[in-house]
Amino acid sequence: MRDVQNEHLTRFIGACIDPPNTCILSEYCPRGSLQDILENDSITLDWMFKYSLINDIVKGMLFLHNSVILSHGKLKSSNCVVDNRFVLKITDYGLSSFRSESSGKDAHAYYAQRLWMAPELLRMEAPPPQGTQKGDVFSFGIVLQEVALRRGAFYLEGDPLSPKEIVDRVVLGEWPCLRPTTDPQSHSPELGQLMQRCWAEEPTERPEFNHIRLLLRKQNSERESN
Repeated sequence: MRDVQNEHLTRFIGACIDPPNTCILSEYCPRGSLQDILENDSITLDWMFKYSLINDIVKGMLFLHNSVILSHGKLKSSNCVVDNRFVLKITDYGLSSFRSESSGKDAHAYYAQRLWMAPELLRMEAPPPQGTQKGDVFSFGIVLQEVALRRGAFYLEGDPLSPKEIVDRVVLGEWPCLRPTTDPQSHSPELGQLMQRCWAEEPTERPEFNHIRLLLRKQNSERESN
């Protein structure tokens, strides 16, 4: 963990392994999480800033997927933190054996934490704690919609569903598969298509992060030229 160092990953500092005080110490980012920023209406995010945050996630995940850690497993907006210079860093990666699952399967929080989880992992009795690379891409697609719309994770137009109802329907996988709402008024059609590709039901149809980076770079340069 100490050898994994990148500008877009929080630095691992150390760990305490004395029960009951088992804890992981990592770099502090004073601007809080991406989730905090998206929920704060007093912070204005123009598209240049949104693209910057999205690109930081992609760079961090690309590095992580090519490192000894291999995958994240719990990528979500609350695990993306922002430092003083508004650089986004990914946290809560690695050391999966340290981390315990929250108990109480009927708890609202239990299902709210699973809104970012890929359907194939949700269907497993015991999904790998470190997740999978294709599962991370699905999670990124959910974060992408959060940044684009700023209406919370897995936003659905119409009747609001509880996190448990959403997770249960994603697990069922009935056609058409339940996925968040895209909104052409809030983002470019290309970004909507990228989201949909990231949360494809079939894991092999989801793009790799190096491909996502190229697509975003292309979209960004087109936006700037416009």
